Amino acid sequence: MMNKETFMRAGQKEMPVYLFTGFLDSGKTTFIQGTLEDPAFNNGEKTLLLLCEEGEEEFNPAKFAFNNVEIVVIEDEEELDTGYLAGLAAKYDADRVIVEYNGMWMLDSFYSNMPANWVVYQEMCLTDATTFLTY
Repeated sequence: MMNKETFMRAGQKEMPVYLFTGFLDSGKTTFIQGTLEDPAFNNGEKTLLLLCEEGEEEFNPAKFAFNNVEIVVIEDEEELDTGYLAGLAAKYDADRVIVEYNGMWMLDSFYSNMPANWVVYQEMCLTDATTFLTY
């Protein structure tokens, strides 16, 4: 596996990653939807949106500020493979990655398999106070 320094020497640009964590029904999808509707955040950059869980809310790409978001569903934690993730970013020519992470998966599964040029710019953990104690 190549380290970050090797990627940078090979001409790979740094890939910003925005990671959204939290339990089911914590508001991740709603927050991401609103963010992608905002032209201040979604200003035309090609975005790869990785969905590691599918909750009750669904994305409405027609409301995104730009038609520049590719949505890929990750069904199983074992799919979090460095080569697969790097291949998705290359396939969709992504400028950045947004991840709606599954609250029941170990975060290390994602962090240890991120391609070397992926850098977490922000990690946001959302919670719903009415269901937090249940989880």
